[in-house]
Amino acid sequence: MKQKTILITGATGFLGSFITQELLEAGFRLKLLVRKTHSLQATERVSEIFPLSALSVFADRTRVGRIEIIEGDVSKKYLGLDTREYRRLAETIDEVFHCAAATKFNDGHNTLTQTNVSGTETVVRFCYTEKIKRLHYISTAYVAGKRRDVVYEDELDEGQAFNNNYEKSKFDAEKILGQFVRQYDVPTTVYRPSIIVGNSRTGYTKNYDNIYIFGKGLYYLKNYKTQKSHENDFSMNPKRIHQSSYLRIPGDKYGTINLIPVDYAARAIITISRRDESINKIFHIVNPSPPTLGEVAEWMAVATGNRIRIVPFHELQAQPYTVFEKLFLRGTEAFQPYLFGESYFDFTNTKRLLSGTGIECPLITQEHINRFIQYGVDTHWGKKNTTSGKEDRSLKIQEPLLSVRD
Repeated sequence: MKQKTILITGATGFLGSFITQELLEAGFRLKLLVRKTHSLQATERVSEIFPLSALSVFADRTRVGRIEIIEGDVSKKYLGLDTREYRRLAETIDEVFHCAAATKFNDGHNTLTQTNVSGTETVVRFCYTEKIKRLHYISTAYVAGKRRDVVYEDELDEGQAFNNNYEKSKFDAEKILGQFVRQYDVPTTVYRPSIIVGNSRTGYTKNYDNIYIFGKGLYYLKNYKTQKSHENDFSMNPKRIHQSSYLRIPGDKYGTINLIPVDYAARAIITISRRDESINKIFHIVNPSPPTLGEVAEWMAVATGNRIRIVPFHELQAQPYTVFEKLFLRGTEAFQPYLFGESYFDFTNTKRLLSGTGIECPLITQEHINRFIQYGVDTHWGKKNTTSGKEDRSLKIQEPLLSVRD
C-alpha cells in the first residue's frame, strides 16, 4: 500500500495539512494540488503545510522526492491543468483525499457553490478518468443543518433546513458525490468531522474561527474593560457597573458543542482510510462526550478573565444590551446559531473501525481551552507568523524534498 500515489486537495488548509503530514509519515507518495494566491505562488505555500523551521533541517532521505507540488484549482475545469497534464496525472494517482473547501460562513453563495459543490464534482470526475481511483471526501457533521435529533452516519437528506450557506453547500456536495459514485462505481469514503479546534497537546492552530472568534472577543473585551475602568468610565453610574459585571450571551447552556482537536481528527481519518471496510461508508468524526455550552462558557471565562452567563433570548431581551454585550455580539452573529444546541451524532462506524487502535478523542477540559486561548493570544489571533506548529510535525525536511510542476 505504501507504494501508492495519493493526490491531496486542500493540503494548505488546517485539517488538510495534518492529513498530509500523516500520509507522508505513513510512507506514501504525495501530489499536492495547491492554488496560487495573489501574493504567493503555489510552491511558496508549502510553508503552510510544513513549518519553515523544519525546512532548514534535512534528516530523513527516505522522504526526498515523495512530495510533488502541482499548481491547480479544484473549482476549474480539469483541476486548472491543461488536458495533457490532467490525463497524465490521472494515470499516476491511486487515491484522492479531497480536503479543499471554502469554509467561511459569510462567503457568498456563489463562492461556496463553486468551490464546495462544483469543486467536488470536478474531483469525482477526475477519480474515474483514465482509471478508477479511491476517493476520500472530507465533509462536515453539520450537513445535518438545524436537526436536533439523532443523526446516523448513513443519513443525509431528511428535509432539514440549514444555519448558513456553508452547511448547505457541503450538503449539496454530498448529494452530487453520491450520484456520481453510484453511476461510475467510484469507491468512496466520506468523513464528517464536527467543530475542529487546535492541537490537543500544543494548542497549535491555523484556523481562528468557531470558538476562537468568541475567545478573541472575550480577550479584547477584558482589555477594553480594564482600560475603561482605569479611566473611571463607570464611576458615576452604579447601575452600569452592575450590568457590566458579567456578559450575557444568548444560548442554551445545556446544549452541547461538539469540539474535536485537529490531531485526533487527522489520525482518526487516516486510520479509517487504510481499512478496506471503510469503502462506501460514512464516518462521523466527532466527540463522543462533547462539552455543554455552559461548561465551555465557564472555561472561556476563566481563560479570558471575564464573567459570562449563557441566557435564553427572552432573558437577554428583558434588559437592554450593555455596551460590552453590544461590542461582543457584534462580529459573532454567524456562529450564534451553534449556541443553541446541536444534533447527537451517532458514530457507530467510526467506533467500530477505531476499536483497538488506541485512537480516542480527548475529553475537552479547562486545560485545553486555556491552551487554545493562549495560543491565540501568542499568535495575535492569526495575524502573527509563527512556526510553533513544529511541535506537531516531527518532519525534518528541506527543499530537495519537493519537486515542483506548474
